[in-house]
Amino acid sequence: MPSYPTRYYSDIGKMPAISDQDMNAYLAEQSRMHMNEFNTMSALSEIYSYVGKYSEEILGALDQDDQAGKQKLAYKLEQVITLMSIDS
Repeated sequence: MPSYPTRYYSDIGKMPAISDQDMNAYLAEQSRMHMNEFNTMSALSEIYSYVGKYSEEILGALDQDDQAGKQKLAYKLEQVITLMSIDS
């Protein structure tokens, strides 16, 4: 029997994909609903800490993904990492 994290991600992988439009609508609604609860600077700091810790893995995954490649996401993330490291 697979471990919980393995089964969890496997189950997610089996779920039907949602459209970008549906995802954007959902995120916009969540943002509106929780507008007064969200600390943008804190969230950005957490995201940057995570990206800094796992940059190799994230960049590798972006390099392997066709959609991310079309949008040049790995390159863009590398630019963000470089800019953020200059300010630190």
